Amino acid sequence: MASHMYFLEEGDEVILFDPSCGKGIAKRVEAHIRRRKKGQVKWKKAFLIAGHSHMDHANNFFLSDVIGAPETHIYLHEEGFQGGEVKNKPAPFIENMFAESSKYFNPYLAFSFPYNVLMFFLAGLDALSPRMTRKLLGVVGSLSWPDPVNGSVEPEPLRQDDLQIMNLGGVTVRGWRVGHKILLPTPGHSTCSVSLFWPEQKALFVSDADWIGNPVFVSGSLKDCLHSLEMLKALCRAEQVDTLLPAHGLVKQGREEILSYLDFHIRRLEVMRNEVLAAYRLSGEDKDVRRLTRLLIQESPLFRMLKLVNYPRQVVFVHHVVAVCLREEGLLD
Repeated sequence: MASHMYFLEEGDEVILFDPSCGKGIAKRVEAHIRRRKKGQVKWKKAFLIAGHSHMDHANNFFLSDVIGAPETHIYLHEEGFQGGEVKNKPAPFIENMFAESSKYFNPYLAFSFPYNVLMFFLAGLDALSPRMTRKLLGVVGSLSWPDPVNGSVEPEPLRQDDLQIMNLGGVTVRGWRVGHKILLPTPGHSTCSVSLFWPEQKALFVSDADWIGNPVFVSGSLKDCLHSLEMLKALCRAEQVDTLLPAHGLVKQGREEILSYLDFHIRRLEVMRNEVLAAYRLSGEDKDVRRLTRLLIQESPLFRMLKLVNYPRQVVFVHHVVAVCLREEGLLD
């Protein structure tokens, strides 16, 4: 799954936001950079900014070398690092996802046909050696994902301690200044999610803050998703945003269209949480994530849609939504 990669130029400064994975998109962007350089464009500053550390957003960092600006930075929220390295390698990413899921339910038993055939074997192996099972799954699951392609520039963490308080059209936010643009923490999809705001163009690049399956991972947060979307909505209401550019999907233009779009995602999250709690009460306060997910898929049109969106390879994401909702209501340890 590749995300949109945004190439932004302003004077002698260039920004690549959400450097997506895959050779195809990297070749197209590299070709564009070389065409611009042949046209005698000379950038003094270059910034590559990952909207978060997931594999389809923090990749192809080698493009910083292709740009070749004298001052070059690669930025990623500090939560996107582990042991000094970016958490964007496919196999460890998959291993960690299953380790987190296993705290709340057995993810190997959460898949539908045909993936459940393989997963039944892994469920048995997991009973004997959980770590070895995750290692094996990481190897197999990462086969379809390209490894990160790095360059000579080392990524730098955006630190919470360096956040500045800013006033944007009467809306108080915290962010980091990058040239004439602003990076805003927008956690929820991940703990390391950021959005890019270009004040002069009234353009807001939101990465996966609006992803239809949020909160996709157990490490995500529905409450943070809502808070981030409300902040983005406040900027739009304050007439600071005319264009919203997501990592997946169509660009939204115009204040009313953007507000309607953000309202939809806010209401979807609220309804999703209410559906989970309704299923919890209906089942006699059953805390079994797999059983509750089955009930929701049977009875809730919203959750049936979520299953279809993620079918068949990523059906486990629906279980993640249920687990996160229960945990944030204090119903799961």
